[in-house]
Amino acid sequence: MSWQKGSNEEEKYDLSYWKEIVHDRDFVTARMMILYIFAITLVTQTIGLLIQPNDFLIWNALTFIVATNLGAVLLAIKAQKSAEDISERYNRAFNEDFYHTLFIISQIKRSFSEQAGLDGKTLDEEVNDLGENLYGVVRGYLETFNEHMKVQEGLVEEFEESQVEYSEEELFD
Repeated sequence: MSWQKGSNEEEKYDLSYWKEIVHDRDFVTARMMILYIFAITLVTQTIGLLIQPNDFLIWNALTFIVATNLGAVLLAIKAQKSAEDISERYNRAFNEDFYHTLFIISQIKRSFSEQAGLDGKTLDEEVNDLGENLYGVVRGYLETFNEHMKVQEGLVEEFEESQVEYSEEELFD
């Protein structure tokens, strides 16, 4: 998969990179489940044909069947509960506000791409340039802010309580 370690960073600026990630999911489908069940059936039936049955084997096979069926039911209940929890979290996270915001961000990205194309640049070149410019702006602002704070600190005089005197008229006017 291209999203794994070692992928080229520049590939991520191409929309086809993200299409591959979205469409490349490893879910077990109904068809795959049927194939698994068919393969397990073939193996277990073959083993059953090779062993001579007796009461002990039959009893153990029945208890094994009951245990696996009970386990399957319990795991199915647990899986359903997990699916409900995931659905609830998904619905809270991916609400209409999320999709609206994603749409707006996509529109901004599309606009960036179009403007970069008008300037003869690719989107990744434009993002790199913008990053450098934003870094300069933020750094300049922080340096100016820090200098201003140093000047403000120098203006503040510290007074001892004995230096400050108020009359009752000033306090309660």
